[in-house]
Amino acid sequence: MLQGLYKVEFETPRRKAAGVIFANDGKLRGGSSAFAYVGSFQQTGYTITGVVTVTQHTNDPDHPSVFGINKVRIDFQGAEKDGLASVDGTAAEAPSLHFKAVLTRIGD
Repeated sequence: MLQGLYKVEFETPRRKAAGVIFANDGKLRGGSSAFAYVGSFQQTGYTITGVVTVTQHTNDPDHPSVFGINKVRIDFQGAEKDGLASVDGTAAEAPSLHFKAVLTRIGD
């Protein structure tokens, strides 16, 4: 079950980035030094679906958006098993850029 604190590594064809995200009771909250992540998810068995909004909170040229946009809404789907999740998705604001993320559980 997707629950706890996770390291999240994600990418689009533009670039890669990383942050942390906390999953609890269907909610996702997290961020990095430049972005905040807020969303929700549903899990049935190993299958995960959800949505997360990523908003830039600090203009940091060393940490640009993987989409090239400072606020996006990402719809995603994937699978979770034994503290590791892999998801794919797209952002409504940049539908041609495929999004991929790997979440690795690091704590409760």
